[in-house]
Amino acid sequence: MESQNTPCDGKVSIRDRRSSADAPNCLFPVTDRETIRQGMWGQSAQELFERGGPVMWPLLGCSILAVAIIAERMFVFWRMRVSYAGLLAEIRTAAERDSLDEFERSVQSSRRPLHRVVSVYLGHRDSEKRLREQSVLREASEQVARYDRRLNWLGIITHAAPLLGLLGTVAGLVGAFHQIELKGGQVQPGDLASGIWSALLTTVCGLTIALPCLTAYHLLQAVVGRAALQMQWAASQLEEWVGAIESPAGETLRRHDDSGTGGVVS
Repeated sequence: MESQNTPCDGKVSIRDRRSSADAPNCLFPVTDRETIRQGMWGQSAQELFERGGPVMWPLLGCSILAVAIIAERMFVFWRMRVSYAGLLAEIRTAAERDSLDEFERSVQSSRRPLHRVVSVYLGHRDSEKRLREQSVLREASEQVARYDRRLNWLGIITHAAPLLGLLGTVAGLVGAFHQIELKGGQVQPGDLASGIWSALLTTVCGLTIALPCLTAYHLLQAVVGRAALQMQWAASQLEEWVGAIESPAGETLRRHDDSGTGGVVS
């Protein structure tokens, strides 16, 4: 006896279908199949897009642009990442071994923001403190600008998408009430509900675009803020360690170590 897959009416539970010999051998209820086929609110994505009207096109462009910006910024941030604790450990080791010149050459060709700030500081460590601080501040500002690049576009999309959706909704409502006026008020409640339903689609679409953009914007801005703080902390640590080494006490200690080493008779 062959087994055939027949649709269910959606009222038979999984346990009933498994235990009852009379229950049909179905894959899933008809209602579930229709939901999968029709999509949200009984409409496919293409049908929802068409019912939303011409405002859906700029909303679609905003969504594509937002995805591109978020993906590009995440890739750039990943390439510019530096282990802050590891970098400080390397700087401290180089300072203790008096090999800051060698460490400067190792990070001079790097394009990562923390490395650039450290390189500028070490390159101006023999200059006056005011000139050194201005040089480090200028370099840190340039690196923060690299982080901030294109994030303003993401902020614009976050604010523009809901407004575009609201514009589409208002335009749709105007069209719906205009049709009521043309029919002399002789309309059914279903006609009015259909027009309002279609008009609200653009607002839903605009909010759907804006919420992920807002989340991504604040997360990326948090990365920028943390990077700016790390540059400031790294410059402060360098000022402390290099100043300690170049202080009279540090010079006396280094000369004492050198004379002690040189005085050993083999």
